[in-house]
Amino acid sequence: MISVSICGYDSNHKKPCNISYNLTSDEYLALLVKTDAWFEIDGKKIQTKPNMLIIFPPKSPIKYGRDEVGYNDDWIHFRLDKEDQEFFDELSIPTSKVLYPYDFRSLTNVVELMSKSFHKNSEYTASLTNHYMHLFLLLVKEQFSTVPTERAPKLYLELSQIRTAIYNSPANNWSINALADELYISVSHFQHLYKEFFDTSCQKDIISARLRSAQYYLTTTDLSIKEIADICGYENDLHFMRQFKKFIGQTPTDYRNSNWR
Repeated sequence: MISVSICGYDSNHKKPCNISYNLTSDEYLALLVKTDAWFEIDGKKIQTKPNMLIIFPPKSPIKYGRDEVGYNDDWIHFRLDKEDQEFFDELSIPTSKVLYPYDFRSLTNVVELMSKSFHKNSEYTASLTNHYMHLFLLLVKEQFSTVPTERAPKLYLELSQIRTAIYNSPANNWSINALADELYISVSHFQHLYKEFFDTSCQKDIISARLRSAQYYLTTTDLSIKEIADICGYENDLHFMRQFKKFIGQTPTDYRNSNWR
């Protein structure tokens, strides 16, 4: 189990700050720093940019601050039992190293939820904070293991959001030209990055999202084929039936008959 001894979300310092202390022999510290700051690591003072993450291991000397007003961060002091120490070690998340997550907001969202739960101090607090910490660490690991290139982490986040939107709303009239325009990049660059990041094309994802939605409606509702084609974004049921047979290997009717729940 991962136990949180104390945590905080969106902590603001109204004065310049200079923080210095040592962690205990079994305590980790995770900081999500939302402003520019400075940290002293291995005896060297380094300047950091906003939206930075750093995790300090036990016994670390901690020294950081900001010479101007407005230092802001989220913070978690946590301890690992034997099993979760193995879990943490397997993740191989760098410690005492300045990191810049491509999706900083997702991490702060988890800390916000965890902090609210922690301060409620209910009968579920320990269990919830344990699960939030596992989620937090897995998200950290994901952010530094899924981007296939160092060139465009910001575009990776934006393309991930587009991909999520496609699967959430497959019936939308998705246009690759319009999506590329949203990111202020060319269509060819959009398609290249999408393929590089997700190992499939955006057009195939649109088809996959629509067919996945159709499979759900075919097996859980008595809607007609024409109605399903319409709510999944197809202009006509003939196009839907042809595409379904091509990618799924069965007609929509045969699929419904063999997979009805």
